[in-house]
Amino acid sequence: MTPRSIAGLTAGGIVFAAALGLYWKGRLEGAARERPKIEAAQAQAAVASLEAAGERESAQRVEVVVRQRDAASGSVARLTQDAMISEDAYAPLPADRAARLRNHDDELCRISPGLAGCPADPDAAGSR
Repeated sequence: MTPRSIAGLTAGGIVFAAALGLYWKGRLEGAARERPKIEAAQAQAAVASLEAAGERESAQRVEVVVRQRDAASGSVARLTQDAMISEDAYAPLPADRAARLRNHDDELCRISPGLAGCPADPDAAGSR
């Protein structure tokens, strides 16, 4: 090998090493620029996953509440029908029981005067 070919190979090696260094530096800087975007996308994916889980749980809770409400409504309807046809459905209440129920009604009206059946004047509740 001649000194000229050695110098050419050396220069080619230096150019190749410089090109490889620039390429590697560009890859590292590009990755560094993309990292915040990747982290933001991962955070958005995590939030979306949590939101979806929350929506599923909420829908399940609503379904349970609707089933409970329907069951309660059915029970009330059956109990009301049974109470209307019971043998003592139309028997007058004893005086002490009627007074106790009236006191409970007055207490409900005192606590929440806007209830249906409550007098507009809270002081009038005791005069029923």
